[in-house]
Amino acid sequence: MGDDDGGSGGVPWRSGRLYLLLATAAVAPLDVNIVGPALPAVAEAFDVSSARSGLVITAFAAPGAFLAPVVGMYADRFGRRRVVVPCLLIFGVAGVAVTVVTEFWTVLALRAVQGSVGGSILASLAMALVGDYYDGTQRNAVMGVVSASVSVSAAVGPVLGGMLAARAWDAPFYLYGVSVVVAALVYGFLDPPPASANGKERATGTGVGYLRAAVASLPTREALTVYGATLLSFVLFFGGVLTAVPFLLAGTYGLASGRVGALVTGAMSLAAVVAVFNGRFARYLSNLGMVTAGFVAYAVGLVGVWASSSALGILLALCVFGVGHGLVLPSVASALSALAGPEFRGGVMSLRTSVVLGAQAIGPPLFTLPAARVGYELPLGVAGVAAGVVAVALFVAVGGRAGVVGSPAGE
Repeated sequence: MGDDDGGSGGVPWRSGRLYLLLATAAVAPLDVNIVGPALPAVAEAFDVSSARSGLVITAFAAPGAFLAPVVGMYADRFGRRRVVVPCLLIFGVAGVAVTVVTEFWTVLALRAVQGSVGGSILASLAMALVGDYYDGTQRNAVMGVVSASVSVSAAVGPVLGGMLAARAWDAPFYLYGVSVVVAALVYGFLDPPPASANGKERATGTGVGYLRAAVASLPTREALTVYGATLLSFVLFFGGVLTAVPFLLAGTYGLASGRVGALVTGAMSLAAVVAVFNGRFARYLSNLGMVTAGFVAYAVGLVGVWASSSALGILLALCVFGVGHGLVLPSVASALSALAGPEFRGGVMSLRTSVVLGAQAIGPPLFTLPAARVGYELPLGVAGVAAGVVAVALFVAVGGRAGVVGSPAGE
């Protein structure tokens, strides 16, 4: 499944297909990142409380947690390329439609429509397509730049959303029109995956029967390890870095929200840089080997935040965490793509979306609830120790072998 100039296992930078996959993945973080800064303006425009305006985020996130495997099922049955186009189109049209409504409940309804097909679901479909088109170390290389695309878009989203929201409450929602453009480009120019990517036959069955078959197709131990690592990594990210650290910086060091956002975004930008080199790392380490190294970086970073006595120290510690995140994200995606049979790859990758959304829900309370009694430093330190324990457990699981999930690339 090589591609243009990627026969050596590197990134096929001259391939138009690559940029269509990158564009699809980059649309995904537009889910809540560009809308968050607009919530105060939305509350004012519709004369609702700040708590009710927060439902704009909840209405988007809730459907995806349950419907991601359903979208994956249809992607496996009818072809992932055929499903990603209507998902992009619906995501974009429903988002832009928010700009013309006059009732708050309509905003929530349109956001629910978006959440049923977009956001992390789009990212998972893009990653499933990576698994269709590429294999070996080239899969890791492309998965790395796709993950970097998601990270960069996620970092730029709040800044862009905040700038647009300062002009008008509905201005950020016009950005969803980009998804319609990407849908048209994917429909017109993305070549169908190789016949081998579909296996001998497409997935059959629906609902629970499909899910049982998809789960049964996975090696249990490896699947639990990879999904578990995905859950824990995003709990640490959403709960620790995106929730606890901002409160710590604001409460202890008196940093304004703008400086807090810039500090966290700057440090986490390292994740995108590291992810780009995933293909090169895959020549020497298995996917689980890279995940193990990532959890070591998580442990050092979070313990470093706990031990720091200045905002600069926290910044340096977050940079270490960012390196770990850049190692973990593309590696778990590549591992899942390699574990899944072609006929179930969409469902297996979409289940990853449900895991990520679950982490988004449980991560923040795990840090904010104990912080009410002991502050944020101790929960972050405990989380760092826990990440270190996970790293040791993963090292034992690797057992010194290069390719726990198959070949050195994690195949």
